Amino acid sequence: MDFTVEEAVAWGPAVQQASLLVQAVTGCDRVYAIAFGEGAHHLHLHLIPRFAGDQASSAWNVADLYRAMAVDPKAAASPDAVRCCVKQCRDRWSSNGCAI
Repeated sequence: MDFTVEEAVAWGPAVQQASLLVQAVTGCDRVYAIAFGEGAHHLHLHLIPRFAGDQASSAWNVADLYRAMAVDPKAAASPDAVRCCVKQCRDRWSSNGCAI
C-alpha cells in the first residue's frame, strides 16, 4: 500500500516475469504467490511452484506445506538443489535479456 504509482505499475510485470521464470525452470503447472509486507521498507514475495499431481501443494494446502518447512528441514529442498535452481534462473534470465 506504500508503493508509489510508478512502483505499483512496475510490480505486476515484475511478478509476472519472475513467475514465468519459476515455471520455466521447475516445469510446474502454475505458480502461487505469497507476499509479505510491512510498509514501504519491507516487502518480499514468495513464488511457490504448484504441480497438479502434488496434492500437498494444492490450494490452501500450500500454506501448510510452506509452514512445515520451518519445522522439518527435510521437507525443504537440499542446498545443492537450490544452487542448481538459482543457477538455471540466472542463466535463463541473462540469456533472455530479462524477458522469459
